[in-house]
Amino acid sequence: MTNPFLSVWDNFNYATTQYTNMWDASVKVSSHAMQVYSQAWQELFFAPQTLFKRNLDFFQEVTTPPLPDWRTTYVEVPLPPRFAAIIKLLDFSLADQPDNQTLVPTLVLPPQAGHHSYIADYSVEQSQVQTLAQSGLTRIYCVEWLSATPQTSQTSIEDYIEALRYCIKQIGGKANLVGDCQGGWLAAIYAAIHPNTVHTLSVAGAPIDFQAGDGGIKQAVNLISKSFPDGGMSFYRKLVEMGGGVLNGNFLIGGFNVMKPEQLPERYLDLYENVHDPMALKRYREMKNWYDAAQDISGTFYLWLVEHLFRDNELILGRLQVGGQTVDLKRISCPVFLLAGDRDHITPADQVFNMAYYISTPPDQIHKLLVKAGHIGLFMGKEPLAQAWLPLGQKVAALSRHCR
Repeated sequence: MTNPFLSVWDNFNYATTQYTNMWDASVKVSSHAMQVYSQAWQELFFAPQTLFKRNLDFFQEVTTPPLPDWRTTYVEVPLPPRFAAIIKLLDFSLADQPDNQTLVPTLVLPPQAGHHSYIADYSVEQSQVQTLAQSGLTRIYCVEWLSATPQTSQTSIEDYIEALRYCIKQIGGKANLVGDCQGGWLAAIYAAIHPNTVHTLSVAGAPIDFQAGDGGIKQAVNLISKSFPDGGMSFYRKLVEMGGGVLNGNFLIGGFNVMKPEQLPERYLDLYENVHDPMALKRYREMKNWYDAAQDISGTFYLWLVEHLFRDNELILGRLQVGGQTVDLKRISCPVFLLAGDRDHITPADQVFNMAYYISTPPDQIHKLLVKAGHIGLFMGKEPLAQAWLPLGQKVAALSRHCR
């Protein structure tokens, strides 16, 4: 049993770090706010009509609900009701491509962390699925995770694994799996359970070895686990209870905001300054429509992943149980591509790259790439897409032709 008094020093260190982050953020935001305040005063005296319109348009933008939507044309693949209640399968394949009949299909698993899945197709200029299609992976599909409801609040890890198995069967029986963040560890678990259905595995910004590095989520999870007699699970169960059986997506979004406290006020200050700049307004709406579109997570699934993956790191320790069997990463022997952001404050690079030590893939078929990006930018930043994802897709495409 954990003694809460043993965590006093950890609490102090964590609180000190958070205080420092908040102080630095407040200084940065205050400086920006003063610039905006000065601009507003000048407009009040010299251009009151401009100020009035600025305030009106700003208020309209911040009060308009987010409208998440995919940017690229797709065809929805029908799924049985049990799977259609928890995911959608979207077909982004390019038609009339000569290689399509012999090309191994690619399936993208976006993050499942309280936001909409369309970060994989964030904008016309910043689309992971478009980039992979342009790289030669012209048979490309993407999962859209659906927000949990009272009816799907008991969806389990086994349900998601079975849903992915069905999707891969529908698109040809074998696929190149691409997993971002939580989609990455799910892809790794799936590949270890069904290795014969995975042609290549690409994992980006995913906490495979959760206790590696010094990420913000790891710090919070470890602190909570040391502060409660039951290792913190009562805290997480309370969150699920407050959501009526699901984890409210707004709790996750709020947690991410706390990790970078300047993020939200900076967004609003930038909007206020540039509300009449079409390009700035476009950027604001794109971020809002993805980031603020909170999605709930099944309480059963959430409690399982917090306990077994985040807190106990069982995937790396070889103790993870799914569907009554041990998930053994050594069963993965296909080519593997590991991507991490050098500025990722959520998933440090070691949490991704350490996977290489636990799989059976030959070393010359394990490709590690440290990308100049933060966590979100790793999946949708213009430079990461062009400099990392495009060549990655080309390598996977070269391995995937004439294989069916």
